[in-house]
Amino acid sequence: MTRIIYNANLKDDWKNAGKIVTQAIKRYSKSKKEVVLGIVGGRSVPGIFAFLSRQKDIPWKKVHIFMVDERIVPINHKNSNFKLAKETFLDELIEEGVLSKENLHPFIMDGKEKDYGISKYANQLKKHGGKFDIVILSSGEDGHVGALYPNHSSIKSSSEFFVVMEDSPKPPAKRMTASRKLLEKSKTAVILFLGEAKKDALKRFSDKKLDLVSCPAKIVNYIDEAYVLTDIKL
Repeated sequence: MTRIIYNANLKDDWKNAGKIVTQAIKRYSKSKKEVVLGIVGGRSVPGIFAFLSRQKDIPWKKVHIFMVDERIVPINHKNSNFKLAKETFLDELIEEGVLSKENLHPFIMDGKEKDYGISKYANQLKKHGGKFDIVILSSGEDGHVGALYPNHSSIKSSSEFFVVMEDSPKPPAKRMTASRKLLEKSKTAVILFLGEAKKDALKRFSDKKLDLVSCPAKIVNYIDEAYVLTDIKL
């Protein structure tokens, strides 16, 4: 079931999203040895990350963090999604001893491999259950999520795990992303439509005439528990 939560205050949207993620982690950790959290980059998510960094009562030692999508760059590159997450909340949790370094799973680009290393990354995920329990997503202006783009080979891929591309409609051209099938296996999803620039994307998401290939953000409708957080009134 997909639930839409509107709040005009951006900080409240971040807080609400963070609370949903926090509650889901706590809930799943009661019955699972490990909880897999998938995260993205982008302008909308640092607010959630900052909220999560303050939640010291989360059983972080059980949480394993994977990237939903990544640019094909070194992990210390300024464009790295992992670098953003690391500097926004992961470093703080590690320094305070509540999260183990071993629980971080950045995508390590391998330029020697034709697939840049996504097969190795899929094998890492398989060791931890082969799917995300919780995903934090943010819609782009065109309705893309992760690096799954409208009417593009990425969203049409039949891959069970990750997809790599060299023709991303949004620069940089080289990217990797969780596939449609992988995201659909998630138990809980939070997706953000924040800022006036995302108004058209929210309209596309709400348009019942458009399918998933035309608006990849609709992927959350295939996830058992999904929350849409927005500050936009349609």
